[in-house]
Amino acid sequence: MKRFLTHIITICCLLMLISCGEDRTWQYEEKTQHNHWIHELMSDQYLWADTVARMEPSWKDFFATPSDFLSKLTSKSGHSDSWSYVEVDTLVSDSHERGYFNHINSYGLDFTMMTDPTGQTTKSMLRVLTVYPKSPADRAGLLRGDFICSVDGNKISSNNISKMQKGVARRLEICHMAMNEEDGSFYWKDTVEVSMQASEYVEDVAFPTISIVNAENVRVGYLMCTRLLSYATERNISYQTAYEDDLDNIMTQLKSASVDELVLDLRLCNYGTLDMAQRLASYVVSPAALNSTFTKTFWNEQHSANNQTLPYNSSLGNLGLSRIYILTSSYTQGAAEWLIHALQYSMGEENVILIGTATKGQYVMTQEVGSQNHVHLFPVVAYVADGAGNYDYGSLSPTLEEDEFSYLTLGDYGSTDEILLYRALQHILGLISQNDSESAEESDKTTEDGEVEQ
Repeated sequence: MKRFLTHIITICCLLMLISCGEDRTWQYEEKTQHNHWIHELMSDQYLWADTVARMEPSWKDFFATPSDFLSKLTSKSGHSDSWSYVEVDTLVSDSHERGYFNHINSYGLDFTMMTDPTGQTTKSMLRVLTVYPKSPADRAGLLRGDFICSVDGNKISSNNISKMQKGVARRLEICHMAMNEEDGSFYWKDTVEVSMQASEYVEDVAFPTISIVNAENVRVGYLMCTRLLSYATERNISYQTAYEDDLDNIMTQLKSASVDELVLDLRLCNYGTLDMAQRLASYVVSPAALNSTFTKTFWNEQHSANNQTLPYNSSLGNLGLSRIYILTSSYTQGAAEWLIHALQYSMGEENVILIGTATKGQYVMTQEVGSQNHVHLFPVVAYVADGAGNYDYGSLSPTLEEDEFSYLTLGDYGSTDEILLYRALQHILGLISQNDSESAEESDKTTEDGEVEQ
């Protein structure tokens, strides 16, 4: 009865607010303070702040969660903004998740659901796409290309997917596929049971794989990058890792190896900072462009003093390349796209060969502009343009379109039997061009004399 009376009183108070025609939600500060604060900051800091300043959110909007309130503001801005976000310390969420992988609380793997690819059954399976280094999945021995046949003794279903994503499964049945050399058919070679440890925070290894491939006397460097940060910035990391130093050491290694070509793998790179993108670009851009502009940023009118023109850093040990190969996917986003777009302008699109699928299309920069009582606001604050000031580029299309997941086998990152790196090697050796098309059977072969140095 008391609860009912409380609801009646609350409704009456809200009706009084409406009848007065005045925003008095400040009287409910505990419930609305975050959203009033968000509205104030967005009206000033947001790239399209003028659209927010003209808005008059209803009293009901201010009682929404901070995330929902921000979505209302951005959806009415007149721009397709899917990048601004709010983080709340008390909630378990990841702003940079990739597919079924999240950093905050997971096994450290990404996967997809599919029907038995051998055609022997109609069972559903989970195909492992990526296993992140030093994660529970890595320690359990899972590998890219494995198939998960059952979870805790149960067949694969949407419930199993949820258990895998949240990291609460404990027993996995892993199936390994093999190919019949006589007829090229695939069959299940063996099945093993794997015990999983508890899920945990999984940090990206910024540069998990580096290798040098010798292909017909051409030395090809390969570098995978999962994030472009100078150092670890997550609030739940108590230490700092100097990724800038890691990059410098890697580039020194590649330069000492006198690589003729470079394959930069950005298919898992979906966040980062402008300064780190500038640093990586300064190493790989053609020497002739070193004295030109890397990128420009454009903020809103009231913060135009923040506009920047960033040059390439000519003091770094540039690799001396005339072209670069970049592997992309729908996860490729933000700083990785700024880097690609800048290189395309500086080197010419014909010398920046993208292999994979189209990128996400984030041509703007987000930045934390304030925090209040565990709530952190990250709105879009600036356009990120190339050296000519062009920022209207959106999703970047590949030069050679290739869906790696359309193949039955997935090679390890950095190995010559991994399809996207293999495609890059074919192009380097002049075996394929942008307009060439080959069968899946041909694509599954590796270069006969391909040798990988780890």
